[in-house]
Amino acid sequence: MVKDQFEKWEKRRAKGKWNFILVYGVLAWGGGTGAAFSLIFPLAMEAVGSRPPFLPVFALSIVGFALGGVAWGYGMWTYLERVYRKTQGPEIKHKAEVGTLDDSV
Repeated sequence: MVKDQFEKWEKRRAKGKWNFILVYGVLAWGGGTGAAFSLIFPLAMEAVGSRPPFLPVFALSIVGFALGGVAWGYGMWTYLERVYRKTQGPEIKHKAEVGTLDDSV
């Protein structure tokens, strides 16, 4: 992590894991991907001669991609925490190993 990314991550991680998952996983990734999919999918289907109704496609896309966003957010949190802890040196690694590191964030 470079200094800028490091500082951004510290601010984001201070808000907690579930805030990160909700904001960046469910809302940003899930909502954005679901909205894009619900707009592109009917156009693609129309190109092959089928036009599904918009509302069911939109509802299923938003719900499905929001659930996927939980997994994406959790995976990103785990990955970024691992990178962050590697950059912190042996002190934070030791705290994580002995269980004195506060994982509630």
